[in-house]
Amino acid sequence: MDKASPRPRSILSGMTPALWFSLMLGGAVGAACRQGAVLALAPLVARTGFPYSVFMINVLGSFLLGLTLALAGRGAVPEGVRVAFGTGLLGAFTTFSTFSAELDALLLRGQAAQALLYALGSVGLGLTAAIFGRLLGARL
Repeated sequence: MDKASPRPRSILSGMTPALWFSLMLGGAVGAACRQGAVLALAPLVARTGFPYSVFMINVLGSFLLGLTLALAGRGAVPEGVRVAFGTGLLGAFTTFSTFSAELDALLLRGQAAQALLYALGSVGLGLTAAIFGRLLGARL
C-alpha cells in the first residue's frame, strides 16, 4: 500500500472499550426493561390472546429510536449515547424475532384476522411512531 493512500477504515473504528461497555450495559438494561414490560402486560395478553406486550414495546421503541437518531444526527446528543441507548438499550428492548414468532403463533391458532391486525398495526404504528420521534427530535 502506498504511503499516500489512506488506510482502510476498520468496521470497529471509533468503538473504544468504554463504548463497547456502554453498548453492552444498554443492551442489558433494554433486555430487563422488555422482560419487565412482558411480565407486567402478561395478564392482558392472557386475557385477550393478543400479543399486546411486544406490540407496545416495538411501537414505543420505534418512537424512541426515531427521537434518538434525530437528536444524534444533529449533534444534540453524543455518538456514545446513540450507540448505548439506540443500539444497546433499544436494540435489546425491541424485538423483531418475537414479533415474528407471535405472528406465527396467531396464524397457527387460526386467528388470521388478529394476525393481519398485528402485522399491519405493528408496521404501521411503528413507522408512524418513528416518524413522530424524528419530528420531535428535530424540534428539540
